[in-house]
Amino acid sequence: MVRRRYRIGLLLVLMCGAGLRAQIVDPSETIELDPDDPDYDASSARQGAPQQQRVIEPDTFGIYLYGADNPNREQSFSDSLLSGFQQYEPDRRVPFDYATLGQIGSAAYRMRYEPEYRRGLEIGLRQFDLYRLNVDNLDFYRLERPFTYLRYLRGSEQQDGMLEARFSRNFADGVNLLLGYDRIFQLGEQDQYPGTAIRNTNVTVGLSVRPPGSRYSGYFSYTANTFENRQNGGIAEYQEDDIGEIDNPGVLTPFLAETRIRHAYRQVAATQYLQFGAATDTLTGRERRAFTLKHQLRIERQFFRMTSIRTVTDTSFYARYPALDLDFRGLRSQVTDNIISNEIGFSTFRRSRSASQETVQRDLLELGLTHQYHRVGRETGDSSLHFVLATGRVGLRPSDRINLLVDGQLNLIGQVGDYRVAARGELDLGVAGKLEVGAVNQLYAPDLIQRTYLLNGGTYYDRDFGKTLELRVEGAYTLPFLGIRAGLAYTVLTNYIYRDTEGIPQQSDGPNSILQLTAERNFSFGAYRIDNRILLQEADQSVFRLPRLYGEHSLYFAGKWFGVLNVNLGADVRYASGFVPQYYNPILQAFHLQDRQAVPFAFQVDPFFSLRVTRFRFFVKYIQAQTLLTGDYLFLTAEHPYPDGALRLGVSWRLLD
Repeated sequence: MVRRRYRIGLLLVLMCGAGLRAQIVDPSETIELDPDDPDYDASSARQGAPQQQRVIEPDTFGIYLYGADNPNREQSFSDSLLSGFQQYEPDRRVPFDYATLGQIGSAAYRMRYEPEYRRGLEIGLRQFDLYRLNVDNLDFYRLERPFTYLRYLRGSEQQDGMLEARFSRNFADGVNLLLGYDRIFQLGEQDQYPGTAIRNTNVTVGLSVRPPGSRYSGYFSYTANTFENRQNGGIAEYQEDDIGEIDNPGVLTPFLAETRIRHAYRQVAATQYLQFGAATDTLTGRERRAFTLKHQLRIERQFFRMTSIRTVTDTSFYARYPALDLDFRGLRSQVTDNIISNEIGFSTFRRSRSASQETVQRDLLELGLTHQYHRVGRETGDSSLHFVLATGRVGLRPSDRINLLVDGQLNLIGQVGDYRVAARGELDLGVAGKLEVGAVNQLYAPDLIQRTYLLNGGTYYDRDFGKTLELRVEGAYTLPFLGIRAGLAYTVLTNYIYRDTEGIPQQSDGPNSILQLTAERNFSFGAYRIDNRILLQEADQSVFRLPRLYGEHSLYFAGKWFGVLNVNLGADVRYASGFVPQYYNPILQAFHLQDRQAVPFAFQVDPFFSLRVTRFRFFVKYIQAQTLLTGDYLFLTAEHPYPDGALRLGVSWRLLD
């Protein structure tokens, strides 16, 4: 009870500051506001007057992101505003939330169905894809001044938190270095359920070589992702009436006490281009058509291991899954995949700059051929597989208002006949709104672990499935004068593969469809804001277990204190309609259907306060505040309640020079 009173008092302190006002500390000094400041006005060059440490040289150049896959397509880097800064969780920083096991960095799946893009052989263990960085989504930076970005979150104790760091700087002759480090660590005991621990680490190194005036450019990257989790299979007393108020999570009984997962990904890639043409027309000043030859060599190693040591407290788990009760000592599973990939390609395009000074391609035609060699290692022996894939891409962007990109992939050797065609387009109608459309059609073979899974060196299941055909069509329309963005998506899957209540893969014998509606609308009432996003989806519940209604809202005051501090003060709210969530089985390393727990309408309330001074940001947030008043715990995965209320502190700092 003392702990609850302390928490309620802390919330009152957080919420009572919305009306604070103060004067400028030292009006005798005048300096230019940081261009990142929301109150900055370049036309009038307004002056502020706090302390001298706010003097910042204007960053007149900007920072742009691009990938090695297509360095001629850029987007602006912007991560200095307060909006959404307090949402530190990776599962909530995406456009639509993921469901996790309750802790940040734990196994996750999408709350909104989206297609998975496949490329050759897939092992199929995707529960950590949300946190994974690889060569395909590694961002390089185009900048003129050295750039450093630091972000830190402190959890309930020193052993819980997150750390994110980025550094990039230019060297002579067009060389740019990128260093990145991310870690999620949940190793404490204060707000962790027994039998759980998380340590996820991402290390990235990138080197881009783009000599001025040269036809050659090269991009060299290394990524290392390691996911080390101790997973408990959920809490045996999962019903809320049995749990009650969780003052000490350590007294609860987990299904599994000593089950550990380790997934490791290592990638080294060298992507090189040789460009011809692209001379500048002396009359018009426009760049002429460019022709590019591409080669990429990629070496990759994937390692997946599960070990579970049998303890006396595991009885209830094996009573539910008697087929997994194979050895009184415990269970293990391990698979590796060593990949060597060679890609050659040819492209032609016309390049220019957008209104925001991003490098864009006015048109694009690209053809490529990729060879993959896989060496799969399992306890029963190794096997080798070869894949050859043909790829193509067509793009059209005659102006900043129209953008269309179509890409395709076809397997010529290995899983012959698998294909994917995807298209995405945008049409900006100005005051009339903006139209976004997309479509995906793909045929793909089952993943490796959908076909077969080994435990203790023996075959636990061996399935024979046909290929899955998927078609998805989606669109969204934004009305600027109303501030509304409405979206519609429809997906049809034929021969879809899912996991039944025992965790065994099954293939649906007919088409399954999913209809999704989304709406986004942000309101402003003076200094007060309400940001809203709602998802409605209707799916076949015998195959898909997703909530029909899911909402995300932020209600907050946005203003300036002391003439210096940009502040946000309010609460994040999310909720899900009643549904029967999936269960995560650590032994099978997969989410699957279950019928034991039906979750009623559930919600989460997180009061927060955040502030910003130039490029420094800070937030304090109290997560799961609804548990203080109602005792209701959030379940998005069966038998895995989110922890009770706790305080979170986070900071970020963006440095130049």
